[in-house]
Amino acid sequence: MKRLYRALRAAALVLPALLPARGPRAADAVSDAVRALAAKVNPGGDLVRVGLDAGHHLLLRSEAPYTIVDPAHPGAVWRSAYSGETALIAEGGPEGDPASIFRVQVAAFTTQEAAEAERARLEKEFGVPAVVRFVPDRGSWRVRLGAAKDRNGLLTLLAKLRDAGRTGLWIAEEPETAAQGVVVRIVDASWATMLTSSTRVVALPAPGAVLHLEGKPYRGAIEIRVDASGRLRAIDWVEMESYLRGVVPSELGPEVWPQVEALKAQAVAARTYTLANLGQFDDDGYDICATPRCQAYGGVAAEHPLSDAAIQATAGEIATWQGKPIDALYTATCGGHTEDAKEIFPEQSAPYLRGVPCRAEADVLARERVVVSGAAPVAVLGPGGEDLTREAWLLAVAGVFGETVTRHLPRELARPVGAGTLRSWTAALARRSGLPVPAGPATEPNSLGAAALAIVRDLGWDERARVLLPDADLPAVVRDPKVALLPAAERRALVYLASQGALHPGPDGRWPLERAPDGATIAAALARIAEAYDAFDLGEATVAGMGGGGLTLLQGRSNLTVPLAREPRLFTTAGSRAYPIAALALWPGDKVRYHRDAGGRIDFLELRPPVKGLSDDRAAAVYVWEVRKSGRELQEAVDKRVSVGTLRDLRVVRRGVSGRIVELEVTGSAGSTVVKGFDVRNLLDLRESLTVIELQRDDQGRIVSAVFAGKGWGHGVGLCQVGAYGMALRGADYKTILSHYYPGIVLAPARTLGATGGAPR
Repeated sequence: MKRLYRALRAAALVLPALLPARGPRAADAVSDAVRALAAKVNPGGDLVRVGLDAGHHLLLRSEAPYTIVDPAHPGAVWRSAYSGETALIAEGGPEGDPASIFRVQVAAFTTQEAAEAERARLEKEFGVPAVVRFVPDRGSWRVRLGAAKDRNGLLTLLAKLRDAGRTGLWIAEEPETAAQGVVVRIVDASWATMLTSSTRVVALPAPGAVLHLEGKPYRGAIEIRVDASGRLRAIDWVEMESYLRGVVPSELGPEVWPQVEALKAQAVAARTYTLANLGQFDDDGYDICATPRCQAYGGVAAEHPLSDAAIQATAGEIATWQGKPIDALYTATCGGHTEDAKEIFPEQSAPYLRGVPCRAEADVLARERVVVSGAAPVAVLGPGGEDLTREAWLLAVAGVFGETVTRHLPRELARPVGAGTLRSWTAALARRSGLPVPAGPATEPNSLGAAALAIVRDLGWDERARVLLPDADLPAVVRDPKVALLPAAERRALVYLASQGALHPGPDGRWPLERAPDGATIAAALARIAEAYDAFDLGEATVAGMGGGGLTLLQGRSNLTVPLAREPRLFTTAGSRAYPIAALALWPGDKVRYHRDAGGRIDFLELRPPVKGLSDDRAAAVYVWEVRKSGRELQEAVDKRVSVGTLRDLRVVRRGVSGRIVELEVTGSAGSTVVKGFDVRNLLDLRESLTVIELQRDDQGRIVSAVFAGKGWGHGVGLCQVGAYGMALRGADYKTILSHYYPGIVLAPARTLGATGGAPR
């Protein structure tokens, strides 16, 4: 199929426009015909047009025969039905994507009238043609001045604008011309081909079936139309609630964030956003795009029972302000505080889009705090003073040491271990790990090398050491000449354990080869091996609270209450290290690991790193982050958006209520400009604008690199998705979540507002 496509493109069949130009009435009639066709596939619901893939070549298939029709003419196109894979190809347009033209973006407005007035003023003031462009995903009208084939062609105009006191200037790229004379070619599964006279066709699945576009299944009917660039654009005409089934799990994955109240909040937000933004890409033939630029839409493959339940439970419900659907912006992770929309998207400022903390109030946090009391901390130290307390107590609660050693742990592990004791430990660990129990004479661990050999033989790691560690690598893994003098078997065992992080040299960097190792040293090695086999059987969960005589934990979608042993061993976290503690304070949302004794009670509990405070969105992997860019990378990023010459400085002019940079002065050898709002994130190519900028310079003051230490991911406005999960984990319902992130809204059925959900005509 792809070979045929390449051959057809190579033929360069440039065709004249085969269809007469249509006026508004004809275009509306075709759209009405498409809507009528799609309605048959989506009975009983309002339709959303979702912009899917675009390209010169698109593939369709279905598990049942499907039809392709031209909405401008009755009846099927070419075949009465299609089976297997069908290719649709844009025929007659120019090769590749259209050329680009660059303009200086000067301002943005919420109305076309205001933008046109500014366009006229700019043309009069600067004597250069200006244009007004609608940016659908932001719902704003952008005024752009001048035109050039590349960015450098705008430098003179930029200088004039800056001299006139203009700030917030931006270089925008857009297609230069619209393609003409492009129609659809169809290639069926047998490679037979048909050149149509159509610029729009609609694929209709059989009843109960779905269509696959580029391998991804979608509900509804799929329209394929020629877009302005001469490519084919696929559009899924799908009923609203079915559309949400592919949106909600794509935006807030139920497997990662399994809280149904958070998913309900996401469902309402997504439904509201859709209604408020219907028709935003109407010039391109669809309502909303399928990417995070609008809302991520994964189609049938993304659907999940938990998000389906959330959508059904909130069916038809939207968030309103003064009787209208709100512009329900949402962000992945807000870094602890959302931002006022007026600071990020001035054209989308609204009373319900103001920055709020992504955390509970202090009194609520105090009530939610639970304290687990445990045994008094008993530290276990290695011969060099290294802290081995966690490793030792894990082995103890797992039953590796036995009751006598456990009762006097620090004292017993401070002395050398005999052959019988070591064999009892390795045998216990082998049983827990599902390995063969060691047999035969036990090796006396009277030196570090002998102990290493005993461990690898007893636990079956001698084959690992022999197969995975060639002789030639031994000197490079442990670079101590004395180790090379050990007997061959001992040397290989020690070096292999060292390569796995199970054995370490002393604080002075030398290996203590002359003396027998103490129990703590051996315990550290055994703990490392136990972790390799998951022998400790540690559970991982999220704290949900305290009740019923135990700790309530969330695992997957289930809450379980686990009783506590009388004196569990508790560990807190500082950085990446675990430290013993007598009482461990926990809040809902904290991540923990735990071990249960034979009676099912928690006898070992540790807080999992990293600890990120108490924000409701702290569970996100990118709640905090750090990025380093070289001076060259930073210069290239800046040059894509603004032209200031060689970059000399980045200065934060102003931060918003959340701490986000909302005004950034960019200074270079050719001048300076102030970048505002969402453009700050785009300019620096970062996850978020909630960041600290640290410039590193050479002796001449030139920027050699920059470190960006930040929080969050997204634009930071509206609902914080991971924060919604955190609120739900604390017990908040979806109405409380939505009211927190969109202050002052009212939840209402869409039907009562007269919102039909249909695309504008």
